[in-house]
Amino acid sequence: MTNTTWQKLVQSALETEEVEIDCEECYNLLDMYADILVAKDNPDEMMPAVKQHLKQCNCCASELEALMVILEEVVSQENK
Repeated sequence: MTNTTWQKLVQSALETEEVEIDCEECYNLLDMYADILVAKDNPDEMMPAVKQHLKQCNCCASELEALMVILEEVVSQENK
């Protein structure tokens, strides 16, 4: 393993919380999280467990990224 891989593993271990959500729970909350982002509010304060999961899970973070692209396109079309 490279140093970078070890650093990521150690960082991930250090960032774990006592209570965490799994991917299914995160996925079920992503639309609400994204809506809050679109509204320019701070979902991290309202949904800290989702924030934590997104920091740890590249798959869910990618899902959020894709959802945001779609929502930004919808908002853009509505503003035309």
